Parts: sequence; structure tokens; C-alpha cells
Amino acid sequence: VDLSAAVAASSRCFSSAQEAIANTQLDEPPGVSRLASAAAAALDASASAGAGAGASDCAAADDTAADDAARTTATTRADAHAIGVLEHSPASFTDRVRRSRHQPRLQIVGEEEVRERRRVAQAEAEANDPGMEGIRLALAALEMRRGQLYNPYSFNDSQHDRALESRQRNNEIMAVDREVGRYKADLLSTAKRGDAASLPMGRRLLSGFFEPLTRALEAEQECVRFKIPGPDRKVYGPFLQMIKAEKLAVVTMHVVVSALMKGEHALVAEHPQAGVVKFVRIVEMLGEAVQAEVNLGRLKQRARLMQDAAAEKELDKTRDVAESVTSADDMIKRKPHLTERFTGNDFTRKLKVLKDVRSVTKYARMALDDADWGNSARVKVGAALLNCLLNSAKIQIPGPDGEFTFYDDEGELRDVPEVPAFHHSYANHRGQRYGTVNWHSAFFLCVEDDAMVRATLAPVRYMPMLTPPRPWTRFNAGGYLRSESMVMRGHYTIHGPSKPQLMALHRAQIRAEEEGRLPPFQKVLDALNVLGNTAWVINTDVLEVIEEVWERGGNMANVPPRAHLEPPTWPRQNFCLRSDTNRNQLLATGLPSGREISQFISGLNRVKQENSELHSQRCDFLIKLQMAKEMRDEEEIYFPHNIDFRGRAYTMHVHLNHLGSDLCRGALLFAKARPLGNNGLDWLYIQAANLYGGGIDKLPMEERRDWIKMRVNLLEDAARNPLGPEGTFWLEAEDPWQCLAACKEITKARASGDPEAYLCRLPVHQDGSCNGLQHYAALGRDEAGGEQVNLVPRMQPGDVYTGIAKVLREIVAADMLNGGDPETQKLAHELAPHIDRKLVKQTVMTSVYGVTHVGARSQIQNRLKERDAIMNETLRYQIANYAATRTMDALSNLFTNAREVMAWLTECARVTCAKGEAVKWTTPLGLPVVQPYRLKGRKVIRTLVQNMILSYDSETGGVDKNKQRSAFPPNYIHSIDSAHMMMTAVACSEAKLTFAGVHDSFWTHAGDVPEMSKIIREKFIELHSEPLLERLYEELKATYPHLAHELPPPPPSGKLDLEKVRESLYFFS
Repeated sequence: VDLSAAVAASSRCFSSAQEAIANTQLDEPPGVSRLASAAAAALDASASAGAGAGASDCAAADDTAADDAARTTATTRADAHAIGVLEHSPASFTDRVRRSRHQPRLQIVGEEEVRERRRVAQAEAEANDPGMEGIRLALAALEMRRGQLYNPYSFNDSQHDRALESRQRNNEIMAVDREVGRYKADLLSTAKRGDAASLPMGRRLLSGFFEPLTRALEAEQECVRFKIPGPDRKVYGPFLQMIKAEKLAVVTMHVVVSALMKGEHALVAEHPQAGVVKFVRIVEMLGEAVQAEVNLGRLKQRARLMQDAAAEKELDKTRDVAESVTSADDMIKRKPHLTERFTGNDFTRKLKVLKDVRSVTKYARMALDDADWGNSARVKVGAALLNCLLNSAKIQIPGPDGEFTFYDDEGELRDVPEVPAFHHSYANHRGQRYGTVNWHSAFFLCVEDDAMVRATLAPVRYMPMLTPPRPWTRFNAGGYLRSESMVMRGHYTIHGPSKPQLMALHRAQIRAEEEGRLPPFQKVLDALNVLGNTAWVINTDVLEVIEEVWERGGNMANVPPRAHLEPPTWPRQNFCLRSDTNRNQLLATGLPSGREISQFISGLNRVKQENSELHSQRCDFLIKLQMAKEMRDEEEIYFPHNIDFRGRAYTMHVHLNHLGSDLCRGALLFAKARPLGNNGLDWLYIQAANLYGGGIDKLPMEERRDWIKMRVNLLEDAARNPLGPEGTFWLEAEDPWQCLAACKEITKARASGDPEAYLCRLPVHQDGSCNGLQHYAALGRDEAGGEQVNLVPRMQPGDVYTGIAKVLREIVAADMLNGGDPETQKLAHELAPHIDRKLVKQTVMTSVYGVTHVGARSQIQNRLKERDAIMNETLRYQIANYAATRTMDALSNLFTNAREVMAWLTECARVTCAKGEAVKWTTPLGLPVVQPYRLKGRKVIRTLVQNMILSYDSETGGVDKNKQRSAFPPNYIHSIDSAHMMMTAVACSEAKLTFAGVHDSFWTHAGDVPEMSKIIREKFIELHSEPLLERLYEELKATYPHLAHELPPPPPSGKLDLEKVRESLYFFS
């Protein structure tokens, strides 16, 4: 196919856009993203159908871009040099954020050297990559960061839908602008505290300039060591030798960057100006900081000597010279009156509270003879450090086109010149001339743009949408309207998922597009689109009750109390006789005893902790309440979804959604109402029973329904007056707010006169029975274990926790009769009375997620402690240790095949990561998965000013073998259960059912529960009818051919008949 016509059309499109931009004198071209998308579409179209369609697409995009450019107005910016970075007036996000994305403000010289280690590691991979996947990945990442500008009206053509979409777009813009304002306010307050180096931009400067400054200081120390002549080097040289160059670098950068961003030491103290500081003041601050660092090292040396004099002989010879400048014993001898004051444990405790330069200086002057170096020496030390920084810190400023390269007069490509990041100059003020230290003017825009970039990455996008989300069409295209999002979430890179994971997604996407087919994980995207298109509304009936509970002070139905807990009062004591410390005599005193004081302090600390936790709970509650109040009048709201690296779906909005707490779920209803039909009311009764809990949810279905029907008058009282004396039924439920919503819906249906025709919006849940073990049992065809988790029909719902407790009793009973081991026999007798369902529940539940013996022991120990069962701590520990071992034995006895599958997965991960490989596999829906667990490489440099942690890119570090091994079995199971949920979601959508999913809990309308239940079982059978373990085994051998001979084959399967799941009533119930 000839692509030349499409390429030419693409070039014409960009030329037209540039002309339109030039005509309107814009700072940034709003149509570039659209042009890029249209040009790419033209190339794709020409590859399949010729160049004509591509040219027409580009022409249409050209017209749209020109229209956008004509509608956009130019913005102005105040002079950064005059008003400083902290005083810039905030402009809107749409006017400036894309300029910061396309045109970097500066480049730190030496920053690339810090990353050289990563580049070398990547070079070998790229050299063997004929498809240049690395370049394509970089281009895709850049495209993801561009704003999403496409046709302004992408949904139905009705005026109502247009208005909603316009509101949604404006909401996203305003949310970003609010985040920018909040970030800048934080920047201002942080700078005023003098802690500006802890800001993101400050940390970048510290990291970028660290290595070149360290090298410059090491060179200066070498000059001092070899006595190379230099101005004042004899004066400041000995002091520079007292601290390692790394510490000096951190101190220097922290003091200088904080002072420049704070701006209080400029020429006019009344008018702080960021980016300028007096030379004299900055060198004084540097000298004082270094002096305090040296003195703190000496004080710590004394503390060590006083604690263990013998350890001094074996001290590490690489310690800073400052720590051995003088002998602590000599100092004490010269100041005998300080012997008691500055020795022993009291001295060590005082050192722990020295947190700043001022406190260390004050304390050192009392404890050390030569703590004060003198102003002259401090200034010279500060000047030497500042000189190294001025000479070593370099940046590069991009040209007008935003590039760091240019063509010279001879046509050769050259890098833009390096310029100092900081410079020394002079300024006149009130007739006097002052020396100043300034940062480069590019820092103003760089810090400001940092706020913009962080605003686009902040959680401001995670708000409920007023329109259906943009469909997921690629792994990096979908979700919110104006911002590009990744389909996979995470915190491993700035984009979310880890780099190998991102590369795997990108490779699969590109390969599919080149072959003209859908990506292998298209079913995942389809399922996310189904979940995102489910419309919701706020349950105003429940919201009104929530508001009233809060107005009454809270502390009801999991709403936190509005008031703090009152602290305990100081214990009062009448005069009495009490023996003194040595018990030599009786003293008359009115003071409380030591035990009473200890109890008071313990109670006070406990109240402080609880009040701190209550504060966090209030903040979380109020965010959810405010969100519900803002959305209460909306006809429909939507929650766009994405996935984690295992494929599990989550809402991109984090505050108010159906994956949240009971309060969030109770405040939401389906927007679309459906008639209850023949048995919908019965499913509402069952839903109320399940939400009430307390063992009612473990009864057979008919008994759950009848239990609620017998108490329907209590439900109606709760619906009419939920906060009255007769409406307390819902408050006794395990999920009170969802139970209240069910009470109100049942009452309305009964009051309608025709329950079958009643239009119901309440979601009804179908939950898996210990879903992780269900998948394990299905993978291993474990017949006995499958019966416990309801994979086969039963008259009564199976309860795996009760089954494990029963097997545990049998094992413990056998140990009680074992006279050959008296210790085990004793522990068995002690444990036997306390074995029940609750004791083993948490351990059994977390066994699916790879709980260790230590974790299981801790869980059982906590359960015993809650019951006050065994008061002796040592005995309780021994019993918990014994119970954990026997519980795991009971689990293995009951789930034989399932435990073999778990052990096989663990062994496969062990073999894989033993050779330094991350575990990779493909989910049943075609999603490539790469476990992201790697060792964190970092270097900590501790100073008085700041502890600096240099974190190395985790992708260059080795894999975390323990985490890779222990996490693989639960992660694989999560990828299986997510596949089941997504298959069910797509099937329900095809059946015209409303569907929402919370991992292993599937929701739909009450009248549609029977049909959804049928789909759930069919998709589970379809999923596990595939040879999943055999497929995983073959994939692992293909992915790691050099380890194929070490990978064990899957364990033999049991005799479970999966078809029986179709008839199991309590499989999901």
C-alpha cells in the first residue's frame, strides 16, 4: 500500500495548524492533540483503504483545529523576575498546562549522569529489539500526557446530552484549577517555614545537583589534603575535612534552595522575593549549618563513649573526622562541673531532641570548649561551599521550539550551552551595594509548571461523571473526557504500572494493531466499558438520614462522633501514709501513687490516639457526605473503571462509590429502575437478611426470607422513622445503611399495592462463598474442598470456617490422647475449649492470600486475647503457635487438591525468581501480567538539616524474591476471579441486565437476580473448563526456556464435577 499521500496530507495538516496558531498569536496550540490523532488515523486508514480517506480525515481535522485556534484567546503572564515564583497569579489550566508538557523549562546538567546506570541496562535490550519498542513506548507515553481534545460533542446529539457533556468538561477543568490553587498554597506555606527543599521541585534540585556538587566538594577536600594553595583555603580547609563530601552537599543544597524559595533574605526584608538572597546571609547560614553538623557529631561521639567505653577501640575508621576531633574524656576533665550534666543516659536523651541548627549550637556551647568557630571561619566555610555550588550546578535552557539541540551556522546539530543554575551578582539598595546569590530565571516557570503537572496527576480527576465515560479503546485511551488515563493503575512509575508491565501492554497493543486485529486483552476493555456505563443516582432517602445523624452528633451506625473524647482527669488522692521509695519510712502525702499516675498517662495517651483516629474518620466521612450532597440532584452519575496489575477492576473515583464502605453503598441506587416481577420482592427480603447478618445470612434461602417477612413491621417502622424509638431494626444490622435502604425499598414496594409492577432501583447482591478457595478448589478439582465452599448442591449453605473448626477439633482431640508428647498434650487441652468458627475465620480467609505461620499465629493470638481466654502471655503465645500449625493442617486435610495447587504455584515462583526473573503470566482474558515487586535501591545521607534519601530506579534493581514468591499464588487467583467477574459483566450486558461488580460480589436489580445467577454459574464453568494450570505451565516454560527443566508439572486433579456448580444454590447467594 502506498502511504505517501497520507504522509503528505499529515504534513499539510500540521502546517495549517501552525499557520492558524501564528495568526492568533497563541502561547500553545489547542489543536495539536487533535491533529496528531487525526494524522495517526489518516496513516492507519491509508494502510488499509488507501491514502484518500486519510487525506480527508486530515482535512477535517485541519478545519476543526483552525476553528479551535480562532476561538482561543492569548494569555498574559506577569514578569517572573519582578514578582517571584510565589506571587504568580494563577491562570487557568487550559491556558497553560499543555505548554509545560511540551516545552520543558530547564534541564539539570548532570541529571542524565544519575540515570546513566538505567540507560546502560536498557541499551542492551533496545539493541536486540528490532521493533524499536522502547521508542514506541516513549512516544505513547508522551501522547498519553497530552490533553484530550476531540470533537466537543461526542455523545448523542440532543441538547440535553450536549449540556451534560459541557458541564462534565467544565467540572474537570475546574477541579484541576482548584488543585493548582491548593498546591500553590501548600508551596507558599512550606516555603514560609523554610522547608522548601522538601517540595517536589526542591527534591528534584537536590537529586539533580547532588552528584556534581559532591564531586566538586571531593576535589576541594583533595586540594586541602594535599595543601594546594588557594584563597583562604588554610582557614576553611580543616573544617571542610571534618564532614564527608556527601553530607556537605546535602547541607549546602538544602540551605541554598530553601533560602531562595523562602525569599526572606532578599534586599528588602519587608517584601520577600523568591530567587534572591543576600550573599552575606547565605554564607552565614551555610557556616552555621556545617558548624552545627560537626558539633552534633562530636556530641553523639561522647554519648557513645559514655554508654560503652570499650566500644571506642573498635569504631569504624570511616567515620567522619568530626566525630574524633577531640576526646570526650578530655573535654569533661577540662569542664568537671559538666560531668553530671553531660554524661550518662540523660545526656543521650537530650541529644534526641536536638532537631535544628539553633538547638544544637546552644547545647554545644555549654558542652564543648571549642564549639564556636568564630564568625570569620564560618563565613569562609560558607563561601567555599557556595563557590563549589555555583561552579558545579549547571542547567540547560531549551530553545524557542522547546528542544535542547539546535543547528549552528554550519548546519551541525549541537546541544544548547550549559548555564549556571545559580549565580552571584550585585544590587544597589538605598545607596549601598550588596552582593546577592540568584537562581536562574527559568526556575520561576519551572516551579510554577511543576504545580500544573502535579495537578494533572493529582486525584482531582477522580470525581463521579455526569456522562458515560469515554470508552476504553486502547490501554491508554479511555475514562475521563479531557485527560488521558492508563487502563492500569499503580504507583510504580509516574504513569502507574511498572515499566515492564507498561511495555507488555504496549507490545501487545502495537502487535495487534500492526496485524489489524483487536488486542488480546480487548475483553478486559469491554468489561470496563460495561462497568463504567452503569448509571447511578444518590439515594436521597438514606442521605437525609445520614445528614440528620451527623447533625445530632454522629456516633451512630458507623458515623464518627463530632466531638472529641474527653481526656481522663488527674487522679485525686486524699492525704494518706505511704512508704518512700526505699521503704524506710512512712510519709504523709496527698499526691497520687505511681500506679495511679501511670494509669492516668496510659489513659491520656489512649484518648489522644483515639481522637486522632476519629479525626481521620471524620475527614473521610465528610468528604463522602459532601460528595453525595453535591450529586444528589443529578439524574445520573457514572464511575469510570480501571484495573490493577492483576486485572481486578476499581472505580477511578475514590470517595463515593459502590466499592466503598457500607455508608457509600447505602447512599447509591441504580439510576435505571426495573419492575420487581414475580420473585423480586422475595429477593429484597433475602437481601435485607444478608445485610442484617448475625448468622441470619447463613440460613437457607427460604428461612432468610421468612425471617424478614416475620419482622416486616419492624422494617416499615425503620423506614418511616429510622431515628425514632421504634425504628432501630436497621441499627442492629452488620451493614446498617444498606439495611436501611432495603427497609425503605421493601416498604415502598409493599405500599405500592402491586409489588410485581413496582419499579425498583435497589441493587441486590450475590456474593461468592469464600471465593478465593472456590477458585482454588475448581483449579484442583478438589471434591471435598468444593463441597465446603458450595461448588456442589447442598440443602444447607456450606460454611468453610465451620468446617475447618470441626476438623481442627478432631486433630486437637487426637493430640489430647497422645501421651508420648506431654507438651503438645497440654497445649491441646488448653486450646480445645476455645475452638470455634471465629477463632479460625481470619486465618482461613487469609490462607488464600499466602498468610505465613507467623501471621496465622498473630491472628489466633489476637482472637484469644479479645476473649480474655488465657491471661498468661507466654502460655497464650504457645497456644496460638500450636493452634496456627494445627489450623494449617486442618486446611490441608480439608482442601487437599487446592493446597497442592497453592504449593505448585509457590514452587513455580521460587524457580522463576531464583534466577532474578519477575513472574509473568497472561490472564484468561488475555491481559499480560508482570509482578512489579523489586528491591528498592536507595542511599540515606543523614544530616542535621535534612535526611536525604537517594532512591534508585526500582526497575534497575533485582527482583524481591520473597515477595515475588509469596505473592504469586494470591495474585494468580485474583487474576482468575477478575476474569470471572468480567466475563459475567459482559454476558449480563448482552442480556440487557444492569450489572455492577465488587470483586466477588455481583449486583443487579432484584427482578433480574435469577437470570444473573444463571450467568454467574455458566461463566464460572466456562472459565474453569479451560486447562488453566496446564496453560500456565506451558506459558512459564515458553517465557523462561532456560528454566523449563526446573519447573514442576501441575499437580494431578481431583474428581470434582464442575457441572454441579450449575445446580448449587449457595455457590453465589
